Amino acid sequence: MVHCFTYETERAGRPSGDSGFEGVKPRVSDIVWETFDGLFKTLHRQGRRVEELERRVFELERRLQERAAQAQQMEVVERVAQMPAEKAA
Repeated sequence: MVHCFTYETERAGRPSGDSGFEGVKPRVSDIVWETFDGLFKTLHRQGRRVEELERRVFELERRLQERAAQAQQMEVVERVAQMPAEKAA
């Protein structure tokens, strides 16, 4: 059985599972398709991981900007609170 993308196909002459055909050599085309399928799945999996990491980095950058803005706002509030009453009015 060859797993390719989202469907499965039975290959003629290719034993599936433990059917007692351990000595049967796979055809070159079967090896190529299995290699391609493995590479495709690995590429897809890595792409999803990259997308997840990009989302996490974006979220962390957004939170960092929010904290910086909040710290700046607190600094302004502290300066106004420390200002003499004559200058504040």
